[in-house]
Amino acid sequence: MKNKGIVFLFLLAVLLFFGRFLTGEQIFAFKDLSRYFYPLRQLMVEQVKAGQLPLWNPYIFCGFPLLATLQVGFFYPLTIIHYFLPFNLGFNYYMILHYFLAACFMFYLLRHYDLSKAASFLGGIVFAFSGYLLSVSNMNTSLSSVIWLPLTLLFFDRLIKEINFRNIVILGILIALQFLGGEPTIIYVTVIFLAVYGLIFSQNRIKSLGGLFLSGLISLGLTAVQLIPFLELAQLSDRVVRTGYDIVTMRSFPPREIISFIFPYFFGNPAHFGSYTETLLGKNIQDWLISPYIGILPLIFTFFSFKKRKAWFFLGAALFSLLLAFGRYTPIYRTIFFIPGISMIRYPVKYLFLTTFCLTILASFGFERLIEYFDQQKNKLKRVFLTMFPISLLSAVLFYIGFSFRVQIFNFFLKRYPANIPEYFFKLLARIIEFNLLSLFNITLYLLVFTLILWLGYRSRIKKGLFLFIIIVLVIADLFSNGYSIVIPAGSWVFETTPDNYRLLQKEKGLYRFFYTPELEEENRLIYGENYENALFEAKSNFAANRHIPYHFYDFYGYTSIRPAGYHSYFHTEFKGENLKKNIKDLSLFNVKYIASSRKLKIPCLIQLMHKEKYGLNVYLYENLAVKPRAYMESGRGEIVQYTPNEVVIVADAGKNELLFLSDRYYPGWKAFVDGEEVKIFRANNFFRSIKLEPGEHKVRFVYDPLSLKIGFFITLSTILLLFSAAIIWRKR
Repeated sequence: MKNKGIVFLFLLAVLLFFGRFLTGEQIFAFKDLSRYFYPLRQLMVEQVKAGQLPLWNPYIFCGFPLLATLQVGFFYPLTIIHYFLPFNLGFNYYMILHYFLAACFMFYLLRHYDLSKAASFLGGIVFAFSGYLLSVSNMNTSLSSVIWLPLTLLFFDRLIKEINFRNIVILGILIALQFLGGEPTIIYVTVIFLAVYGLIFSQNRIKSLGGLFLSGLISLGLTAVQLIPFLELAQLSDRVVRTGYDIVTMRSFPPREIISFIFPYFFGNPAHFGSYTETLLGKNIQDWLISPYIGILPLIFTFFSFKKRKAWFFLGAALFSLLLAFGRYTPIYRTIFFIPGISMIRYPVKYLFLTTFCLTILASFGFERLIEYFDQQKNKLKRVFLTMFPISLLSAVLFYIGFSFRVQIFNFFLKRYPANIPEYFFKLLARIIEFNLLSLFNITLYLLVFTLILWLGYRSRIKKGLFLFIIIVLVIADLFSNGYSIVIPAGSWVFETTPDNYRLLQKEKGLYRFFYTPELEEENRLIYGENYENALFEAKSNFAANRHIPYHFYDFYGYTSIRPAGYHSYFHTEFKGENLKKNIKDLSLFNVKYIASSRKLKIPCLIQLMHKEKYGLNVYLYENLAVKPRAYMESGRGEIVQYTPNEVVIVADAGKNELLFLSDRYYPGWKAFVDGEEVKIFRANNFFRSIKLEPGEHKVRFVYDPLSLKIGFFITLSTILLLFSAAIIWRKR
């Protein structure tokens, strides 16, 4: 079959897996997709379609950069799909496209390594539908970055064989795409991975590393328009001040979860709320990666792969990245923690992207060798059969024992927990054991069928085409049956229906903020309910972070992966518990008119608007009668006459020399003009803006015009022009 036919099969496989998302009635909605990427991408698209550059998000943290955050992917080329389709379709198709590209890119890398189309096709399927890639369906940035890794390695391998302008530029573009995808961890590890690869496999190491360095410079130039604003944001964020070892190593991959490479959800499935709990597992858990599973047969194929020299390199890289993923559970991480850049990477479990990538290549190498056995070395095929036969029987025996003694197994684990924990957790434990027995049954079935066709192949009772077809179908069935539950959808009604709480805020005609207490914010990180859709809607109704953005409500707090420095601790200390009553005057000064709480508040200036209780959570909504306008002076008058994300216009009447206070975030790039003359912006109350006014009437304009973006744009444009000029000269020569 031609390569175009293989690509078509990838498309069919992706559409089969994600067919439920094609109409837009179901939306990718698990975790960060629903609370972060969906509302922020929607805001970006809305601003672009309104003819505005999406520089600023006024709806969270009293204002926060939008374009500077990597997560919205404004400069990432594939984001363009959002502008040509209805948003729900664009959001879904963006995701689906990346899984299709992941399969295609891995296929072409393996073909570059001279593997057969069958082995390359299997590698594409395993990579695209691996537990890692399906797990990061909720982390848009990781998905957008990691799919480019196969092409990046392909062109670096070409580069070390032939160092020329074309290969250097293409590699630089691919590295730039990885960065613009939005996950710095992946590009950081990728560059190190390529450097080690070049040292091992290049005949001219100095030139190869020099070529990689030039590609890196090109990628820096191409991404400067995004990189420089991002670095400015990072320097002013909690990523600088909150880089302690304990914080960075949160969500390390516990070594016991290695068993998940065989049993995909041995400890429960974090994608199904309630099935993966600290109550059953203790504190040594991570819920970032749902499963590292690549399929039982691909895992077996890795053991056949070591005929190729490159296989040992990929094995070493897989084991080293797995060791890094252990994070706090290995003493090595304390040593490498001080390497520049490592302390900025949170969640060591992210390193498993490289483990998955390398294991996929090893599985493809191993499958290729199995094909060679079928074609040329039937005796070796017999050895594989003789090895797999007892393994299959052992798996069958283990399943029989486990199924027969499932009650005793349950009772054994039951005794390890206190008798006073809720009955719900005992039922959950029973479901996890039941699911693991089902997984063992499936493993046994796949192994038995695989063993049978090995025997048929050895005895020449089956043709090669059918032999390969059955193995690939087994792999696909295994990945689909275990991966389908990872990608969680929610009906479009969850995003489009307006909760009653929101209707109250929609009646407000003024310019005011709402606030939820730290206790309610912590509750809203969890999802309770009889099903995910209803629970997600209730979280939205309870003012869960960022769900308000499409409604254009202004939040005092919010959620991003990079938060403003000092704001998190300020929010969680000054307004938690009884401190809220003591500091309510600050919220009044900061334009907070509506307050949501999980407990009843007895504060004189607050009147209760509504109360609701669902899934055991009480939510009270109050109006703050002491609220101040967003812009005000002590004695004069300031009225906001225009308020857009990148510009605020105020008509002010100052009776004396005084300060005009604006409770919007102080941030570099904001400029203030009084009657057309630029004036200095002062930092007020640590986080906000103020300017000095002389007596009289004035027109005040605050404009967001970041220098970091201008510098980045100049560098990127210069890089593009330089590359075009160099390309013309290179072609002439």
